[in-house]
Amino acid sequence: MRISTLQAFSIGLNGISDVSGQSIKTQNQISTGKRIINPSDDPVASARVLQLNQDKAQRDQFISNIDSSTGALELEEQYLESAYEIIIRIRELAIQAGNGAYTIVERHSIAEEVEVRMEELVDLMNSRDINGDYLFAGFKGDTQPFVKTDSGSYDYEGDEGQRFVSISSSTTIAVSDSGKAVFEDIPSAQNSFFTAASPNNTADPAAFITQGIVVDQAAYDAFYPEDMLITFNDPTAVVPAQANYSITQKSDGRSVVSNVPFTSGDQILVNGVDVAINGTPNVADTFFVESTAKQGLLTTIGRLVEGLRMLGDHQQAERDELLGSSLANLDNAQISISQVQSQIGGRLNTLDSVRDLLSQVDVTSQAILSELQDLDYAEALSRLSFETFILEAAQQSYVKVANLSLFNFLR
Repeated sequence: MRISTLQAFSIGLNGISDVSGQSIKTQNQISTGKRIINPSDDPVASARVLQLNQDKAQRDQFISNIDSSTGALELEEQYLESAYEIIIRIRELAIQAGNGAYTIVERHSIAEEVEVRMEELVDLMNSRDINGDYLFAGFKGDTQPFVKTDSGSYDYEGDEGQRFVSISSSTTIAVSDSGKAVFEDIPSAQNSFFTAASPNNTADPAAFITQGIVVDQAAYDAFYPEDMLITFNDPTAVVPAQANYSITQKSDGRSVVSNVPFTSGDQILVNGVDVAINGTPNVADTFFVESTAKQGLLTTIGRLVEGLRMLGDHQQAERDELLGSSLANLDNAQISISQVQSQIGGRLNTLDSVRDLLSQVDVTSQAILSELQDLDYAEALSRLSFETFILEAAQQSYVKVANLSLFNFLR
C-alpha cells in the first residue's frame, strides 16, 4: 500500500496532537488535584459529584440556619430569664406590702418600685432580635408588641404567629414565641375580667376606663361569667340634669344599675369589681367589663400597683385579697415562662443533634467525593512521565518521516 506524503504528514501530526493533548490533560489534573476536569472525562462520576456538591450546599444552608436559630433562641432564653428574675422581685414586694404595720405612704413607695420594675419588664417584652425585629410580636416583627394605653394598661399589638426555620430536609423548628402565648394567655388564679372602651365612642378627647381590680371575689364569682356594659345617658333625662351612666348585663340587657351620677375618676363599684372612667364621655359612649379566665402578666402587676395606691388602711380585707390573687397570678406567670424556657431548651437540644448529624453526613460525603474526583498523584505523575516519553518519540519519528522525500536524494 502506498502512502502519500500528505498522509504521512497528517498521521504524524495527529499522533503528536493526541499525545500532546493527553499530556496537557494530565498536567491539568496534577495542577488542580482533580481527576475529573470536564464532565466528559467520566459522565457517571460527574453526575454523582454534582449531586454530592448540591447536597453539601444544602447542608451548609441548614447549618447556617441552625447557627442563626441557636442565637435567636439563646437570646430569647436570656430575656425570659431576666423577666423571671423581675417577677421574683415583684413577688417579694407584694409580700412586703402585706405587712399590716405598713402605712399607706409605705405602700405607695412599694407601688412606685413595682411600677419601675414593670417598666423594666415591658422593655424586655419589647426586645428586638439581632435582625431588628420585635422578639415577642409573632409574625408582626416590625410592630411593637406591648403598647401603653391612655388608661395606663398595656395592649398586645402583635399576633399569635410563631416563626419556623428549616434545619434539615424534613425538620423545621420554632425560633420565636409570641408575647400573647408567653405573657398574655396565662390562666388566672381566680375569675377575672378585662376592660375596654367601645371603638364607636365619640368623645374627643376620648374617655378611658381603668383596668380595675376585684375587691370582692365572692361577689364577682357569683356574677361570673357575665359581662357588663357601662353606657352613658342623656343628662337632660334626669332631674337635676347631670352626667350619668347605666350598667347592664351584656348577654340579655338586664339592668344592673341605672342613672348613676358620674364624675370623672370616681370609683365604680359593682358586682365585686372596682373600675373608674376618666374623661368626659359623650351620650351613648359605652365601656365594657368582660369576664375572662386568663390574666396577662402586665395586667396582674398593673392591678397590684393600682390596688396599693387606692386601698386605704381601713381596707385590710380588700388589700389581702388583692395581694393573694396577685401572688397566685405571678406564680402562674412564672410557670408560663418556665414552660417556654423548657421548650426552648428542647429546641436547642434538637438543634445540637441535627448539627451533629449533618456534620457526620458531611464527613461521609466528603470521603465519597474524594474517591470520585480526587487525583492519585503517584499514578498521574507516572502517567505524565510515560506520556512525555511517547510525545518525544512521536516528535522524533515525525522528524525522520518528514525527511523521507525523493527530493533529498536528488540534491
